Amino acid sequence: MKDLRQVVDAVDDYPDILFFYQGNVGDGEEFFQRYWPEARAVSDRSRQYYAAFGLERAGLKQLFGPEVVACGLRAASNGTVGGKPVGDTRMMPGAFLVNEDQILWQHNYRHIGDHPDFAEISNLTGRHMKEQVS
Repeated sequence: MKDLRQVVDAVDDYPDILFFYQGNVGDGEEFFQRYWPEARAVSDRSRQYYAAFGLERAGLKQLFGPEVVACGLRAASNGTVGGKPVGDTRMMPGAFLVNEDQILWQHNYRHIGDHPDFAEISNLTGRHMKEQVS
């Protein structure tokens, strides 16, 4: 979330973002109030959107493999810690750029610690980084 927010703040006219999460509305309000209060998000407790996008449950390697451990250590060293687990903790995440009924871009997560290159979306959509003023 932190990486995505940095890109959104740095790119002019970044595409609108809509989050889907497995918790109830209260879970979402609590989470997003802490990390991104103005975010738009949909509670998907039945995981119908997860299924529609073809997201599946993680296997053991995707949950506990060496890459996952390395990503966890890197996140902890940056001060990022996990929150309260909600929903099916084995459900793999997804990231998609959608225009009407077409998926224009997607990131296929190799494991739960994997991160997409959210800046890549701005390259695909012709959005440009804001001028950095020193």
